[in-house]
Amino acid sequence: MKLNVSIPDGVAYGADETLPARVQGQSVAEVAYNTVYGFKPGIELLAKRMNMSANTLAHKVNLKNKTHHLSLREAIDLQRATGNFALLHAMADELGHTATLASPAQAEGNPVETIMRMHCEFADFTRAVADAVGDGIRFVTGNEMRRADYHGQEAVASVGHTLAMLRSRVRKAPTT
Repeated sequence: MKLNVSIPDGVAYGADETLPARVQGQSVAEVAYNTVYGFKPGIELLAKRMNMSANTLAHKVNLKNKTHHLSLREAIDLQRATGNFALLHAMADELGHTATLASPAQAEGNPVETIMRMHCEFADFTRAVADAVGDGIRFVTGNEMRRADYHGQEAVASVGHTLAMLRSRVRKAPTT
């Protein structure tokens, strides 16, 4: 006997968990549309923040409109105005890349501190993943995914800081 269960998003994600900003596989145009129309204060306020009319913004993200499109500058302004960077991630994904939040270096050039912070970030990431899958029985929640994603991005950033520290310590080639 087969059983199919359909769970509405509001129930599946719970009150404290937001829906993902981007559904895997959405096109860049779909993500732009969803970013505009998913902005809770509304398209009027968003368009005002972007210094354009709401009608123009609506035309630029209309999936059936073939004549009006967001410029690169407008795509950046859209993400800044909404605080939703799903468009950046969709563009990176379409090109086979990922986008990671850049965090400032905390070690102030101290090599030992830089390496220690990198290991601490990796430990935080490992702990977040282990907590999410530790029991091996249930699904990973949105909060667990966000926590692991955050610590994963911090770990990647700390590797970048460590490489930058090394680059800063490379001896200059002698000039003759």
